[in-house]
Amino acid sequence: MPDPVLLLHGLGRTGLSMMPLARALRRAGFSPHVVDYPSRRRTVQALVEIVLAPRVNALLAGGAGREPAARVHFVTHSLGGVVVRAFAAGRYDRGRPLPEGSRAVMLAPPHGGSEVADALRARRPFPSVLGPALGQLGTDAASVPNALGDVRGIEAGVIAGTGTRLPFGRLFAGPHDGLVSVASAHAPGGLADAIVLPPSHSTIMWSSEVIRQTVQFLRAGRFDLA
Repeated sequence: MPDPVLLLHGLGRTGLSMMPLARALRRAGFSPHVVDYPSRRRTVQALVEIVLAPRVNALLAGGAGREPAARVHFVTHSLGGVVVRAFAAGRYDRGRPLPEGSRAVMLAPPHGGSEVADALRARRPFPSVLGPALGQLGTDAASVPNALGDVRGIEAGVIAGTGTRLPFGRLFAGPHDGLVSVASAHAPGGLADAIVLPPSHSTIMWSSEVIRQTVQFLRAGRFDLA
């Protein structure tokens, strides 16, 4: 049975943004499942409990002619990485723990929060347009990603970007992808591996090199740095 891979898009995006990755994962022998979730209408906790946990639990339980999955992998963009990190750590009620060997590739996750979220979460119309998760992704110590601590419960690799197509450069003190800094993406301890590649935040999931590195990590637990 091919290992299932749940793909979670970023804040304000849809599952369509993850389709190129899903097609590549299918060609590589995985069983991709694109999760089109209401990123603009729910908190991180609700996304864990209502969206992610039921899907993972169903894959691990099997049934309806399916064998139980031996492990479950994830590929995430931006907010999706924080949701999976919270789930894997058992921060919220999730049901079954992830089996050993479950892996996640997180693309441009705001693991240390986002300076852009700091700037936008109190400015109209952004809170109403982007929803409650925007207010949870700041760089302050009480933000959801900073309160989670080290990555645990899953083998996680992070790919950060350095493309800067969005007009927020003045908010960052170091390299960034337009919305998330490299330092934030690589912030938590417990990562199995981390690399930096050129794409911007909004296009990182479509990069052929990002896709290649994603497949490599899911297979081996390490990126290809050769």
